[in-house]
Parts: sequence; structure tokens; C-alpha cells
Amino acid sequence: MAQLDLEHLRFRYGRRAADPVILKDVSMHLQSDRVVALVGESGSGKTTLGKIAVGLMKPHEGQVRFNHQALDRPEVFKIYRRAVQMVHQDPYASLNPTARVVDIIGGGLLQHRLANRRTVHDMVRKTLKDVGLPATAEFLGRYPNQLSGGQRQRVSIGRAISLQPELVVADESVSMLDVSMRVSMLDLLLGLKADHQVGYLFITHDFGVVRYFAEGEAVNVMYRGVIIEHGLCEELIAHPLHPYTELLLASAPIPDPRANRRRPAVPSTALQDATEVSDAGCRYRQRCIRAQARCAGEQPVLGPEAAGHQAACFYPN
Repeated sequence: MAQLDLEHLRFRYGRRAADPVILKDVSMHLQSDRVVALVGESGSGKTTLGKIAVGLMKPHEGQVRFNHQALDRPEVFKIYRRAVQMVHQDPYASLNPTARVVDIIGGGLLQHRLANRRTVHDMVRKTLKDVGLPATAEFLGRYPNQLSGGQRQRVSIGRAISLQPELVVADESVSMLDVSMRVSMLDLLLGLKADHQVGYLFITHDFGVVRYFAEGEAVNVMYRGVIIEHGLCEELIAHPLHPYTELLLASAPIPDPRANRRRPAVPSTALQDATEVSDAGCRYRQRCIRAQARCAGEQPVLGPEAAGHQAACFYPN
């Protein structure tokens, strides 16, 4: 069973001390056959964390460990780069427009020596069947511009799972698809989890998707590069502790106009963009309706290893 540990990660874009911190002391434990959902609004640092998890970026501080080993040894890094894969948000930008489907999926198989020139076509066909796409010679020869959005995302998933990964970072992997296609794509990912014991870091801003995909699994809520709430999916959604989690849940659409009208109004301060705040206090305090003097001078933190349902808040529900 593969394990990936993200330990006290800190990251900023730029080299100056004045540049904003994107991730601040973020820790997370991932393992195969389990889902960890990461929820937050745009700009919270979710995608940056995902890219660090798959080795596309390096943290400025902290460490990534795969199966309890640091990644500074080439032999460990090589195994890790195959075992941890990513499905990107945009199926239009994440595929090489000049590459055919057989090359998009087969390239990784050849690179990691899971196939050779004689066997690669058969392995690509098997992968296409696994993700619900036609395994015909005509389809193998198509370019991304000849595919629908759903087909492109299935090719992206196929590219990831063709390498037999143990962990997959799914970064907003259904957000750009039609609503009618989202459930089938989520079912595909869950089916791969069941069939191949794949674990997921499932990144999203949508609690409706989290409720469907991460049932019985852990959920982390991120705000401005900090994990501010952690808990099991059903408990966290039913009884949010942090005011930011409450805001995200209150903002999620409900397909019932009468239920929407019965919702309490979201405070206007909670909807405002906060200016950059120092590390001295709570990063959410400028938008928080419960903020008090203590929130400006101290920074609330999750408990050790974020055991159970916890919130980084001095005044939780």
C-alpha cells in the first residue's frame, strides 16, 4: 500500500519576502485505496498543493515523502513519479494538440518501460476500454481537436491510470464538463478506485461533488494556503465547525427554489475579498462574522495530525 506524506509545506510564487505565501505549513497524509478531498475557493492554493504532490513543483519549505522515503534519491523519485499521477482540470489544455491518442497514452508506457513498440498499441487499447472509449485504430489515430470534452477528459484519465498508479491527484477533474457528464466521470474514477485500489487527492470547490465522491472519506477545507477544517465527509457537511466551511456550504446550489429561499442570508462581509493579512493572526478574520481581538494576534491551528473533526478556529460552532 502506497503512502504519500506532505509535511509542513510552505510555498510562495516569487523570491521576495513580500511575495504572498500560497501554502503555509500544510500537512496531509494520502494512501492508496482511500480518498482525501480538498475543498476551497479559487486562489486558496489547492492546485499548487496538487502539483507539489505529484512532483511538478517543489516546496520552499517542508518535505514530500513517498512510502516514508525522501525524494532526493533518484531511485525513489523514479518509482514515485510513476506511482503518483495527475488528472488536470482543463481537458483542452492538458493534452498535446499535435499528439495522437495512441501517443498521448502510449508515451508514458514507453517512458516507464511498461510496454515496448510491439506491445504498446495493445496496452493503449486496453486502457481505452477501461475508461469507456472505443479501442479502434481510427480512435487511436485521432488528435485532441477531434474529441469531445468528455472524451478528452477520459483520455487524460487513461493517460494517468495506464501507468498503474497507486495515487492520483484529480484537480477539478469534472468542473469543465457538462453537468450531465459529471456523474459518469465520477463513477469512472470511483470504479478505477475499486478495481485497481487507486487512492485520490480529490481537489474541488463544489461540496455537492464532494458529497458524492468522498462518502465516508476525509475532507480538508483550505483557505489562503491553510487547512482550516478537517473531518469525515458526512460529519463535516452536516456539522461544519469553521465559518468559512459554513460559507462554502451556504453558497452551494440546491436544485429546489423553495429550499433556497429558506436559506439564511450570507453576511455581506463574508463575500468580500480580504486583503493580504499577516501570519500573526487568523487568515480568515477580515471576512469572519465571529472575529474578535484574539483572532488578530494569534493564529488558530488544527490539532496534531488533524485527528477526528477539527477546525482551526477559536470560536467554532
